[in-house]
Amino acid sequence: MQWFQIADAADQRFDTLLDGKRIGLRLRYNASTSRWSFDLSISTIPVLHGRRIVTGVDLLKPFDFGLGLIFADSQDGKIAPDYDALVSGRVRFYHASPTDIADAGS
Repeated sequence: MQWFQIADAADQRFDTLLDGKRIGLRLRYNASTSRWSFDLSISTIPVLHGRRIVTGVDLLKPFDFGLGLIFADSQDGKIAPDYDALVSGRVRFYHASPTDIADAGS
């Protein structure tokens, strides 16, 4: 499992490899709602736009991208993923691959 370091910027983009697939993530913070959302591209093709980041929820569950899980979590599971919480690392944005998930179930 890995976690993404969130920069101190309200609009940020980064690319990485997840299970051999090149993905792009764009995170944006909406100050009027005090919430983060993200966009996801796989091999430069946009597949998800404006997905709200919610603590403790598999944000990819309704979709069949074959990437595993992407979720935000805090140590106690109760901190909302507001601007300061994600930037400071009190809430982290994680990826768990299908292999990580299978290993956890063993």
